Amino acid sequence: MGRTWRIGEVAARTGLTPRTLRHYDELGLLVPSARSWGDYRLYDEADLLRLLQVQNLKALGLSLAEIADALADPELDAGATLRSHLAHLEDRIAAEQALAGRLRALAESSDRTWDDVLSAIELTQRLAHPDPAVRLRAALQSPASTPELLSALAGEDEPGVRDTLVWALAHRPDAAAAVLERLDDPDPALRAALLRVLGKLGAAEHTGAVTARLADPDPAVVAAAVQALGRLAAPESSPALVALLGTGTVPDDVLDALVAVGPPALDALADAVGSPSADARAAAAEAVGRISATAPGVAARAAGVLAPLLADADATVRLTALVALGDLGAEGRPALRTALADPALAGVAGRLLDRPPA
Repeated sequence: MGRTWRIGEVAARTGLTPRTLRHYDELGLLVPSARSWGDYRLYDEADLLRLLQVQNLKALGLSLAEIADALADPELDAGATLRSHLAHLEDRIAAEQALAGRLRALAESSDRTWDDVLSAIELTQRLAHPDPAVRLRAALQSPASTPELLSALAGEDEPGVRDTLVWALAHRPDAAAAVLERLDDPDPALRAALLRVLGKLGAAEHTGAVTARLADPDPAVVAAAVQALGRLAAPESSPALVALLGTGTVPDDVLDALVAVGPPALDALADAVGSPSADARAAAAEAVGRISATAPGVAARAAGVLAPLLADADATVRLTALVALGDLGAEGRPALRTALADPALAGVAGRLLDRPPA
């Protein structure tokens, strides 16, 4: 197999989120060509070319289902599909222009009329409309208050509309306080959406509240908390994130979050290599290797953490540590030489030592 990329690497290079790439996989739109020994997604060059096709068609306004049809059947009538989307786009532009005019008038005048009040009521009704397309347009255009947006989010089941409401809330200066007050809501879907808002707000002072949600009983909420912590990248979240390694909880996202934290996560990861769980030790080794790849100045520290794992009782842990050491350059080579004495590792160690220095 030629060069492959992990999901976190593809996300970093393309600007897409790991969540989006996993969604594409679930839909069958972009299924990675391989899996690593740790069952992580691996993408090859053909996968990246298909991803480029998906993004190009998405930029034209096609839905994911329509993109899947287009890629599966190149003879599909592209003109009819594009004309349909053009009509929807023109409708949306007209609505947004009308909204811009109304907001401009309100900004230029301190007087509020009953017409303004009626308009706000109409917006609220559109946010609660049974047609998701109407709710989506209302969220995109929304000058609604934070409480109105939160209320709409609490009752929203359509993923596209929910994502837009999350985006709208993340642009509200008063959203954080309102969101924090509702993090204990009994609805797990709302808790997950609120955590995404906090992640998008990007304020480190919310780290404690988000970290607390790693103990949430709902896996989707835990996943949202991990993703939010990856955005916040606060060092104090490292021990809680490391505690999830090897538990089977959103493994890709936990690793991505720890890589986002960077070198400050190494202390917690150094403790994790002594975990009784082989899965946790292997995941910690991979995280150390990925962090050192993004922060070369910690290569010596990373080598000190990884080298003892070459004697681990678990073969996967040994191999993961060996590969990570191979990415450290000169700092990892002494440990690679010791691995030549291990018949199970000698072949890989030899190939890593034969690679020219980066």
